[in-house]
This record gives sequence, C-alpha cells and structure tokens, in this order.
Amino acid sequence: MTRIYLSLQSVCGSRRWSICNTAVPPSVGRFTYLEKRRCVMTNSNLSDYADPVVYDAENNQFEPAGPTLLKMAQQVTGPVLDLGCGTGLMSIPLAKQGIDMVSMDAVPEMLAHGKKKAGDLPIRWVEGDVRNFQLDQKFELIYSTGAVFQHLLTRAEHEACLACVQEHLVENGRFIFDLAFPHPKWLGNVEAEEEWFSYTTPDERDVRVSGFQEYDPIRQVKMETAVRRWTDATGIEMTKKAPLSLRYFYPQEIEALMHYNGFLNTSFFGDWQLTPLTAESTMILVLAKKEMT
Repeated sequence: MTRIYLSLQSVCGSRRWSICNTAVPPSVGRFTYLEKRRCVMTNSNLSDYADPVVYDAENNQFEPAGPTLLKMAQQVTGPVLDLGCGTGLMSIPLAKQGIDMVSMDAVPEMLAHGKKKAGDLPIRWVEGDVRNFQLDQKFELIYSTGAVFQHLLTRAEHEACLACVQEHLVENGRFIFDLAFPHPKWLGNVEAEEEWFSYTTPDERDVRVSGFQEYDPIRQVKMETAVRRWTDATGIEMTKKAPLSLRYFYPQEIEALMHYNGFLNTSFFGDWQLTPLTAESTMILVLAKKEMT
C-alpha cells in the first residue's frame, strides 16, 4: 500500500488498511456488506488513498505477488487474510482461483470500489485498522502487500500490528509481507518538486504527478508529498497534494522485531518470486511463522 514513486514506482506502489464490533446480521449474510471491526484508533497517514480510481490507475503494474500467494493459499485449509487490501488487487485474483478471502482495509472508499470490482465473488470485506482488529476467526496464512507495514511509524504501532496478527494466526501459521529496501540513494532529501510520471484514468482525467521528499534518519521515516494535477471538464486546472510518511527498516532490525513479538524462523527474500535477498534487491519480503505456545 505505498507510493514510493521516487524509489520504487513499480515494486511496492500502493497503499492500504483499518476495524468497530458489529456482528454479521443473519438476514444480511456474510458477503453482502462491508463489516466494521473495532474502530477505536485513528490514522492520519492515509490521505493518499481517498480516490480509488487514481489508486488503481497508479498501481496497475504490481510486482507479481499473485503466483507466490496463490501457491501458499492453496496449501491452507481455511480462509486467507489480506491486510491492507486496498481495492482488492491481490484479493480478487485469489478469490477467482477459489481461495476463501477475508480482505481488510482502513479506507472505506477503497473497500467499496474493491467490492464493486469483485462483483459476486464471495469475499468478506472488512473495514479495519491493522493495529487493532478482531475478526473472531483464525488463519493459517495472513499476508500484506504494498508495504503496508511501512505506514506504521512507531515501535508501538509495529508491535500492536504484530500482536493482532499473532492473535489471528493458528499455531505455525504464516505471516508474509513486503517492505521497500532502504537503499541510501532513495532516502535523501529532494527539496525541489520533480516530475514523476503521468497517466490517464478510466474517467478520462489526464493526471500529471510530481513531488518532493524529506528523510529523517533518526526516525528512519521518509516523508513524500505527491502533487497531482489535471484539468477538469470546465478547463480549470486542479491540484491535489497528498503527503505520505513511510518507515524504513533494515533486515536485522526486522528480524529482532519479529523474534521479540513471538515469530519464529523469519526468512528474507528479494521479491515475491522468493529469490535471495541481496544488496541490489529493491524489496525485502519477510516470511515468518507464529511461535508455538
């Protein structure tokens, strides 16, 4: 779920996630509305995800996580949880292959758009916060694409998310998620606005995207600001600025974080094809198992 345009435009370009104790009404059925679960926390780092049409247009060339996730999902006997599902870029293809999907995101507009795209696919769509959710079921596999974990900026948030994942995994259940590799060349300051790319949305907006960034080496947080410009139907140029903060991690740091939060056998890969992690990798793919109690 991250933008990462200056560093990794086609690798982790997305954004996601959120949840408010509502039982599924028997008369409504499990898959016919958007659930909300335990919405007690707020997040101000999601303004870039307000427009699902723009989101899909900018994230149409994902790193191909699908085959890896499909193989893993086919090995489990129950549902699979997609944390920070966005508009269903991963959930919908998996559901089409017969995988029982539970898809959670914090942005209701993203979920509504994903539900519309999914049609009659039996996906359980849940509005929820990755730091604080309760789904009343456990999973053998939980995954997160698009660098969702990097949207959490503090250790307290990281541990809250991992605690929720732990709570929802069966023993020896697996959690897999991706991060952008913290290459120094991607973490400098860019004070002057630079042109990034342009595209045309399905509703025929010609959007030009530019931006700038600042990196805080103490917090390991990169603060990007995307500037989108387009001309509306009346000929007026529209401008929208969307800030996004992303926490960068190093492999040894993630290994310690996973270890001290109850995960075993943490492995690292360089992409969703499970190639070895190297200094040239653009991604850190993390695969960990829940510790047996």
